[in-house]
Amino acid sequence: MIPNFFHFVFGLKKQTEPLHLVHALAIISCAKVNKPVKIFFHYQHEPHGPYWEVVRPLVKLIKVVPPDNIFGIPITHYAHQADIIRLNALLEFGGVYADMDTIFVNPLSPDLFTKPFVMGQQGEMGLCNAFMMSSRQSRFAKRWLDGHSSAFKGGKPGTPEWDNHSVYFPGQLAKAIPLDIHIEPQSSFFKHLFTKAGVDQLFEKKDTDFKNVYSMHLWENITWKDYLSKLTPGRIESKDTTYNCIARRFLDEI
Repeated sequence: MIPNFFHFVFGLKKQTEPLHLVHALAIISCAKVNKPVKIFFHYQHEPHGPYWEVVRPLVKLIKVVPPDNIFGIPITHYAHQADIIRLNALLEFGGVYADMDTIFVNPLSPDLFTKPFVMGQQGEMGLCNAFMMSSRQSRFAKRWLDGHSSAFKGGKPGTPEWDNHSVYFPGQLAKAIPLDIHIEPQSSFFKHLFTKAGVDQLFEKKDTDFKNVYSMHLWENITWKDYLSKLTPGRIESKDTTYNCIARRFLDEI
């Protein structure tokens, strides 16, 4: 069984800016939609600012030391450090991991908590580690972590080596040990992808068909400059977009 624990990893770089509204809404929507027993917040540098003061009481803080290597292979990017931290957290505690650029829409099906490990399809590319569910010490998570000895390449963003270990390798592993993982369709966690069409659907157009949608990923590395960084409560209230229509449900908590 997968416990009703949720995990976020954040603050692996020094926090020079206050916690953003989008990240606060990830935690608030998680708490309101799924009613977790615990929300674990794994961090190196604690966030600050008005929105952090709102969400801090909702989480249990766990300070971490980001790994600088795995199997002797140097880890130089904080995103890759977060990849390792999230797998270790799921192995230790079990539960649900989500990136901070997530907003929760509908409660997770109780049936998902009976699976050994859960991931969602990321288009035709593989399985995306921005949302995962795992029983404690699951075989899939162990094999995945061990597989970093050959799968982790430490590449730069935009290169095939960037996400070989986090998207392509788990897809290959799922084919090798299919009984150890349940794969949800793209609509469950990643209905709109990071393509131009997908980003437009999230932040320019209005899609309110949330049937079979548990959460939506916001692709922060692509959408931060043009969309996420500019969001305020006022903008969320005033413009009808897919993201804004979901986020409005939680603005009363801010």
